[in-house]
Amino acid sequence: MNDLTNLAAYTDYMTDTNRVATEQLQKNLQNVDQAAKQKEDDALFDACKQFEAYLWEQVYKEMQKTVDIFSDDDEDGYASNMVDYFKDNVIQQISEQTATQGSNSLAQMLYEQAKINYGL
Repeated sequence: MNDLTNLAAYTDYMTDTNRVATEQLQKNLQNVDQAAKQKEDDALFDACKQFEAYLWEQVYKEMQKTVDIFSDDDEDGYASNMVDYFKDNVIQQISEQTATQGSNSLAQMLYEQAKINYGL
């Protein structure tokens, strides 16, 4: 009878050990799943911000063209090319900043709609 008591205690111990290990594994899997969802969510929002920045960049470049029509500068030299290069960089930076401002930005609206459409 003493042997069966030890066997029952051992069985209870193993059952508890397996239960704890199973619960820990489930928690770890949930954490991994949540981290993956967060990473996917962040990537989606980043793509939306990039799209909005590109859109604003195109708007600003078209606005700049209207100003260039009235300029008297017909230089095709190195200095003119450098000014154009840096002007393009400034337009890109302004576009990125515009895209990240405000909670009602186009990027935010695209992001929310994409989450609804794709069930994220």
